[in-house]
Amino acid sequence: MMEPEHLLFFDDECPLCVRAVRHIVEIDAEKKFLFAPLRGETAAEILSGPQASLRNANSLVVVENWRSTDRNFWVRSRAVLRVYWLIGGQWKIYGWLSFLPGFFGDWIYNLVAAHRHQFHLRIDKEIAPKDRFLP
Repeated sequence: MMEPEHLLFFDDECPLCVRAVRHIVEIDAEKKFLFAPLRGETAAEILSGPQASLRNANSLVVVENWRSTDRNFWVRSRAVLRVYWLIGGQWKIYGWLSFLPGFFGDWIYNLVAAHRHQFHLRIDKEIAPKDRFLP
């Protein structure tokens, strides 16, 4: 099995974000993604320097090719769509939208993100196997 190529940072205190991660784990049959909390050690290491502001982006953050020196960072709606593109298969139909400008999708994403804690959803303790998560 290949090592996961991509890393997704998320707010582990946000029920909507946790559900999004669970969904990605379910559809990521080839295990292309690892996951880490935005407030964790991995985020402090990877999201530093010019990318330090991404730790406060109020968004999912996708790091494409995270082990490489040629990383690509995706946030908000384009991060979600890029996940679908990278997973591939039937999900690529949604993923191709990641190549379009993100202003419309980001408007919707920001609206939901600003109110996500008001949805009163329960955070599930077990999101996925622990080997898919970094600190």
